[in-house]
Amino acid sequence: MLIKLSKIFYVLLVLYYGWFQVVFMKIPNALPILGAGMMGFIILHAFTTRTRLITSFTIELMFWVLFVLTSYIFGLLIAINYGFLSSALFIFIEFLLLMFGIIYISKHDNNINFFINVFILFSLICAVTTTFKGVEYGQGRISMGPDNNPNSLGITMALGVCCILFKHNFKKLLFSIISFSAILLLLYVCLLTGSRKSFISIIAIFIYWFTFVIFGDIKSLKFPDKIKGLLSVFLVIFLGYQLLVPLFEGSVLIQRLTLLFENGSDTREGMYNEAFTFFKQSPLVGLGFNNFRAVSVFGTYSHSTYSEALACTGIIGCLLYFIPYIKLLFNYIGLIISRRLDTELLKQSKIMLGFLGVLLFLGIGVIHFYELTSSIAFGMVIAFLYTTRRKSIYRNDKKLITGRHKP
Repeated sequence: MLIKLSKIFYVLLVLYYGWFQVVFMKIPNALPILGAGMMGFIILHAFTTRTRLITSFTIELMFWVLFVLTSYIFGLLIAINYGFLSSALFIFIEFLLLMFGIIYISKHDNNINFFINVFILFSLICAVTTTFKGVEYGQGRISMGPDNNPNSLGITMALGVCCILFKHNFKKLLFSIISFSAILLLLYVCLLTGSRKSFISIIAIFIYWFTFVIFGDIKSLKFPDKIKGLLSVFLVIFLGYQLLVPLFEGSVLIQRLTLLFENGSDTREGMYNEAFTFFKQSPLVGLGFNNFRAVSVFGTYSHSTYSEALACTGIIGCLLYFIPYIKLLFNYIGLIISRRLDTELLKQSKIMLGFLGVLLFLGIGVIHFYELTSSIAFGMVIAFLYTTRRKSIYRNDKKLITGRHKP
């Protein structure tokens, strides 16, 4: 019951943050209250069931806590704007608590299905709202509200596609068609936002899915299910081509992609160059967390996880923040090639590796440690790794036990 209550607060938190406050209005202190409700019921559950909270405090979270501590200590010594420093670190601590909650609940459920389903629901609500109630953001780009950055909405669409592919099942023809139709809707909204990196991410995850997942998925099916799977793929490809290609040809996205490939992005390149200049001035500890905006001629953050971490936290901060990225990448590769997973877990592991790849790519244009959506995504990536490892160990231990008793 306590976990269910925590889940309710999580759903409300996600929908309020990414949809309600954007479309309708902001409610004072809503996010801290919803977050506290989620974490409060987790703590109560741990207390009543005598579950050790520390077991959900993963190595990745440990590194990021050290990242916060060093960023704060060095920031006190070097930061120009302490307000920027403290407010951003406090928000990142809240995001770490959210990731901890995702991992705790997933370990309790022994899967991440709840969080995948919530994110799919969230992305579809955003997509439907943008389709029917979208507003002009500027330069022909559409978003959910005047203060909702189209790039943030595009990221939600890209991650939503990853979640749908995670749940996709060829055995059910109707479910397969609905899943692909939902992906077409998210891709359509991505076109409306004009978000280049999100669009490239969706295309990349599809190519990855076709190359490394779909053929193995269909191969494992019985012949009638193979026909259903192939039929759903070809049907949706045909409909997508008929519906989306004409829209793509006249969209603001194709104009922005053309400008990017022909002329590059002077503003982004200027930010990246400036970030590297700041890094060279203070290579060990940087400028201070979230202080790029305090000294930059652009007056804002650097629009890249990698350049922001380099400029603001230096070599020490980069090591502490990015080691979990590298660890997750190698852990997923090791899990996939270990041959310890059944067909379904292997398919899902491959999708989550692609999910992680999308996050790493999107980091070029978004700063993950300033983003709630990115924190939710990383929470799911970490939680799936640990729950799947536990399943694979149990599965192999069970094989060893049953094998020993065979005559």
